[in-house]
Amino acid sequence: MKSNRQSLSARRFPGDPDPSDPLIGARLRFCLLRVEQRVGQALASAGFTDIQTAHFKVLRFPPPENERPIDLAQRAGMSKQAMNYLLQQLEELGYLQRVSTDESPARLVSLTEKGWKVAELQRATVHEIEREWEQLIGSERFKTFYAVLKELSDG
Repeated sequence: MKSNRQSLSARRFPGDPDPSDPLIGARLRFCLLRVEQRVGQALASAGFTDIQTAHFKVLRFPPPENERPIDLAQRAGMSKQAMNYLLQQLEELGYLQRVSTDESPARLVSLTEKGWKVAELQRATVHEIEREWEQLIGSERFKTFYAVLKELSDG
């Protein structure tokens, strides 16, 4: 049975040459989801079974090191309250610590040694994914892809 999806897209996006194409934003999200799934699997295999995908909002690059919760929230595109909920979970699980300082009324967030083990495993897993993608599409195409992605994300 044929899906009505394409015909609905054509009706909703008149004049679009390929209304069923998800476009670049969705394609980037699809790649990110694949990376997050692999990282989640690697963490679970290494015994970090209490890490949830939502925690990646905190445990992403660059890892938090003496950062204010409000800055982490802004970087993750979420409210300070939602970020504090994740920070509390990760602190209780031993992945990060929040420390008060004389210079700032906010408690600053940093990874613990356990948190750095997670960060190192995440980074190693993403390097592994990059090598796999390079093998899949070829070295030159991957270098070009990465260079363009870097140019777009740095700009």
